[in-house]
Amino acid sequence: MIVMQRLNRISIVLDEFNFSQKDLAIFLKVSNNTVNRWCRNINQPDLVKIYEIARFFRIDMLRLFEPTSWEKESGSAPYKLYLEKKIRMVKAQQKSAKKVKK
Repeated sequence: MIVMQRLNRISIVLDEFNFSQKDLAIFLKVSNNTVNRWCRNINQPDLVKIYEIARFFRIDMLRLFEPTSWEKESGSAPYKLYLEKKIRMVKAQQKSAKKVKK
């Protein structure tokens, strides 16, 4: 089962400003369905649209995104695990290439 993750806060911002999805769609020149899918986090707007929404409401763009707290998570960051695996693979390839040369 795929769990939808809330990435944007567009619906929350619309509620804060008492602004409708329909009016936002008209302003952005997109369909009502598009804005509705953004508000339900089914699809995400591109950064230009995020910028336009933030500028329209005169808010920081970051208010339109859910905050993250990855810095507080335990364990290694995924990029570190990837690099460690890559280093192991390169070393194994080098070792294998040395055996072939002999």
